[in-house]
Amino acid sequence: MEAKEETLRENLNLISMQVILHAGNARDTIMKVFDLLAGDTVDFEQLHQLLHDARQEITIAHKNQTDMLQREANGEYIPYSVLFGHAQDTLMTIQSELIMAEKLVPVFKSLKEEKS
Repeated sequence: MEAKEETLRENLNLISMQVILHAGNARDTIMKVFDLLAGDTVDFEQLHQLLHDARQEITIAHKNQTDMLQREANGEYIPYSVLFGHAQDTLMTIQSELIMAEKLVPVFKSLKEEKS
């Protein structure tokens, strides 16, 4: 393996781990949202803040992924990486979880208001 490709793979691994890290942070926050929704009393301002925090983490993860994709689109050689594929899969899964949480919070809010 050439030194240039080796350096790139190391960089690709670091970027992959950043995607996984920030997507994982988002998932932890989303799980807090679901746990709070399951409670008897719900602070919807807190839920909205948590969703905002999760969205910020997803945005960071997505930026890391997009930067690598743009490098390849600009003609830079990017070796195949199972780790980067896993990072992308993780990001897309958790992004879907975030979308579902963002859709469910208003539904729960309406239901709680109807009960009151």
